[in-house]
Amino acid sequence: MLNFKNIFKEKINKKTNNENKLNIYEGTINTKDKISPGYINNNNPKYLEIDDVYFSGLIINNYNREYEDLILKNLIDTNINMNTSIFYEKQDTIKTIRELTYHIGNVGVEIKGVNDNRQDIDIAAFTYNDAKYIRKQMQVNNEDLYFLYIYIVIFSEDKKELEYIVNKVEGILQSNGLQSKKTYFREEQLFLSSLPLMENNIDVKNVAKRNVLTNGLTATYPFISSSIFDDEGIFVGTNIYNDSLIFIDRFNNNKYKNSNICIFGTSGARKIFFYKIANFTKQIAWNRTIYHRSRKRIYKYLQ
Repeated sequence: MLNFKNIFKEKINKKTNNENKLNIYEGTINTKDKISPGYINNNNPKYLEIDDVYFSGLIINNYNREYEDLILKNLIDTNINMNTSIFYEKQDTIKTIRELTYHIGNVGVEIKGVNDNRQDIDIAAFTYNDAKYIRKQMQVNNEDLYFLYIYIVIFSEDKKELEYIVNKVEGILQSNGLQSKKTYFREEQLFLSSLPLMENNIDVKNVAKRNVLTNGLTATYPFISSSIFDDEGIFVGTNIYNDSLIFIDRFNNNKYKNSNICIFGTSGARKIFFYKIANFTKQIAWNRTIYHRSRKRIYKYLQ
């Protein structure tokens, strides 16, 4: 006589053992292992190598006193492969004003009591005036004081190209009044600070720390773009400054006041052909389009 109870128990035990084995095999590789790089090489002090990609960083450690435009605009408009990280640390207002008052009093006494021929007298007077200006802005205009940190990480698959791009970025920053410093022997720390982990590494933050008031924070706004991209637009061409693609949907009433367009070009540049292609999709959607081709020379009216 068959013992169905024992047979059923044996089947359950076999099934449980198979599930345990499957769980063990599936658990050997988790999500962290899938997103982790194959290798990280930090032997060279000039760059960090991760999966055949080379990373090198710059720290912005000095700025001009005043800016009329966004300080990173010319850098963001380029097509350079880079990551930019900006940290802001708000300081306690009462504590800051108290420290500034103490500093102003000490420096003021030192300036009056020392000889004017001292080499550091100009530096002391410079810091004295800056401290008075910051205190005035915080007390009168209710501005806050922040510590500003800006890091730039550039990456490339070729070491020579990486060196060229780093020097190019340094030139762009210098032309905008920004002084930068290469992060030799600290490439790993800067790379970690550029990741979206909200971690400002202590090894690099002391070099990049600079004071900025609330009004000056607007100059560091990074979310800008010189490209034009409409979701339902047609491809018009590329931007000659940064090679970005331009897609325009002229019939988007929410974005543009009207859909009128004027095309200029040399003879034989296929202006009419371009206009017909530009309106082809809208004509299919039963949108009415009217174009006028003028054979008269209009450059006299443009002078």
